[in-house]
Order: sequence, then C-alpha cells, then structure tokens
Amino acid sequence: MMKKLQFVLVCVAALTGAAHAQTAARFATASIDQGRDQYHRTCAQCHGRNMVNAGTTTYDLRKFPTDQQERFVNSVTNGKGNMPSFKDALSTEQINALWAYVGSRGGKEP
Repeated sequence: MMKKLQFVLVCVAALTGAAHAQTAARFATASIDQGRDQYHRTCAQCHGRNMVNAGTTTYDLRKFPTDQQERFVNSVTNGKGNMPSFKDALSTEQINALWAYVGSRGGKEP
C-alpha cells in the first residue's frame, strides 16, 4: 500500500512539473517590451507595424518559426535577400530583444 502511495505521489509531482514547464514563459515580459520598441524603431517600416503586412514583398514575421532563433539572429545580423545587415547597427542585446518580440508572436505567446 505504501509503495502505491509513493508511486502516486511521484506521478503527481511529475505531472505538476510537466504542466508548469508547459506554462512557463519562454520570454520575459521586459524583453518582449524592449523588443517591441526596437522593432518599431528598426523593422516596422518594412515588416509592418506590429508585424502586420501582406507578406508579398517582405517576409511576414508572424509566420517565422518560433524554434529557429539562430536563423533569425543570422538573418538580422548578416541580412538576407533585400534585407540589409544590422550587425553594425544593433547590439546582441537588441537583436535578442527583437527575437523575444518576434519569437513570442508580438507578446501573444510569451
């Protein structure tokens, strides 16, 4: 009986931990806010205010894969297609803040 109770408690603890891991925010609210401000200064003129654009002439960042941070950082740093490089204009911190904004879908998926 005691082993069953221990097993049940271990299962409950595991499930609680898994549920917490699924609801834990990937990005800090402050980073998303900082990224939003940077985005509107640097990116909105091409990618649209709040990332809203037709996606016909510039990439629709709302569709950017949220599991591809390295690709995002590389594109911003080195440029891609018609997008210029921002390696001399933005710090690593600013680029990471942009990722927090874009990777969270504009703060909708922290």
